[in-house]
Amino acid sequence: MKKTREINQIIPGELLSVIEEYDAGKNTYVEDGDIRSSAIGGSSIDLPDRILNVKQKNPPMIPKIGDIIVGYIDMLFGNMISVRIVYINEKYSKSGFSAIASTRFSTSSGGYGSSWRERGYKGKYVFKVGDIIRGRVYSLLNSSIHLSLEEKDLGVVYTICFSCGNEFTKVPGGLKCNSCGNFEDRKVSIDYGKQSFTQLYDMQF
Repeated sequence: MKKTREINQIIPGELLSVIEEYDAGKNTYVEDGDIRSSAIGGSSIDLPDRILNVKQKNPPMIPKIGDIIVGYIDMLFGNMISVRIVYINEKYSKSGFSAIASTRFSTSSGGYGSSWRERGYKGKYVFKVGDIIRGRVYSLLNSSIHLSLEEKDLGVVYTICFSCGNEFTKVPGGLKCNSCGNFEDRKVSIDYGKQSFTQLYDMQF
């Protein structure tokens, strides 16, 4: 069994040692010859190997391929949307991660598991800033979280009419406002309008 020596609670940026004494390990970085912490937690020294590590306290949930996320659209750019993640597999996330998704829908029948290189595109979904959406993680390419929105239970789960601010009702092909009659062509989830989604919208806005 490897021997370790524990040292006190630390915060990011705190000086731990110098590279002449130890090698920088997990959750540490080197700055001007000093080893500093990059996380909140407790640190330990692997004495035989002379490696200094930091054991992160309460690490954030990191989405994995196949995970289902719920969040709100905070940005539109070109054929892409940015989604601020609020739930990962129905568990509330304080991580502040954002994901991206294409507004174009593909001709691929392989679902989220198919390669983005294999996808051809035949049209474009409509989304707006503030929409609460559900998506599935299908790629972590270039350290970005990429979402698919093409399955029946994915897409917009709640939003409001941008003409009058009242609630939409799901109708074939999109959403219709209960008040002003405005129709919007959207990619809508099969369980659009659940109470939990309306509460999430109220919390964010």
